[in-house]
Amino acid sequence: MLPFTLPERPPVTRIRHRARRHDTPADARTQPMAGFEPQFTDIVDYIVRITDEIWMDRAIGRIYDTYDASCVIFSHYGVTRSVEEVIAGTVTTLNAFPDGEIHHLNVAWSGDESSGFYTSHLGHSRSTNLGRSGWGPATGRRASIRFAADCISRDNRIHTEWLVRDNGAQVRQLGLDPHDCARRVAASPGFETVLLAPETRLEGQAPRGALTLDPTTPDGWARHLFHNLWNLRRLDWLPNHYAPDATVHAGGGRVASGLRAIGQLLIHILAAMPDAIMRVQHVCHSEETDGVIVAVRWVLEGSSKAGGVLGDCPEGKPVFMLGVSHLRLDASGKIAEEWMIFDEIGTLAQAWCA
Repeated sequence: MLPFTLPERPPVTRIRHRARRHDTPADARTQPMAGFEPQFTDIVDYIVRITDEIWMDRAIGRIYDTYDASCVIFSHYGVTRSVEEVIAGTVTTLNAFPDGEIHHLNVAWSGDESSGFYTSHLGHSRSTNLGRSGWGPATGRRASIRFAADCISRDNRIHTEWLVRDNGAQVRQLGLDPHDCARRVAASPGFETVLLAPETRLEGQAPRGALTLDPTTPDGWARHLFHNLWNLRRLDWLPNHYAPDATVHAGGGRVASGLRAIGQLLIHILAAMPDAIMRVQHVCHSEETDGVIVAVRWVLEGSSKAGGVLGDCPEGKPVFMLGVSHLRLDASGKIAEEWMIFDEIGTLAQAWCA
């Protein structure tokens, strides 16, 4: 039994444990999508198809059809502010990793044709570094990483996106040193940092208390979960939320199986910024072949400290970690599997800034 009540909404494409959707002709549209091209049956089908067209079929020009001219994309490395920058970034990436392939793991969503659709796309890519990349000359090595792209789209065009790639896993598989890569990013002229104003971990003189949001909605449930574990640091409550044999696939290629290992993983992340505050920025969900998946976009803000996932980094620097978690629930309502996507190289680069 789920710990929350799902809202009623139109049925959409399911992609987990299925072959590529667009190898077959589109079915009749199942969801109102005014302004979208007629071949897209629903918002999940839209995201999957345009991703494969651009990255697998090399239809780079489709970006002009599916991204707004003044689109804004947020990442650890700065802000992209036009469709021409998206085109340039795509060309550069395809040149560095020309044999790339993409596998779709989940697309959670919310919204409608009037207000716009929000999608959280969890994917897995495999590719060989055969050209120069942002990390330096080609290594000839193969890398396999996960990514998350959260997008807001309306009238067939994406106008806002948050992009997180597991670059920590990528640079290690390419045989590179994470700190060398982070210093290279920090020294690059295009690297853009943000001004942080994290809240204090106390409310006045007292520790923070529990949230008062309704926990019977997917949004309220997720916000309670992240607040309890990350802000209140109540890792003893993990059994309330995770199945005993749950698995977490985290940034840097890390995997934790079982409650004890999951708790240690969270401690390892917090150790890199022990004063951090967790902010949940958006929640949506999917009803997939193997259960309901709740997608959470979050940011962890604090001061850097050596010893956690950031390794021997400069200490006391204001840093943030942008992340996206997809949480798959089992029949009992507990989390059976989580994909926690974050980019430790982007966070390290902030710590290495002068």
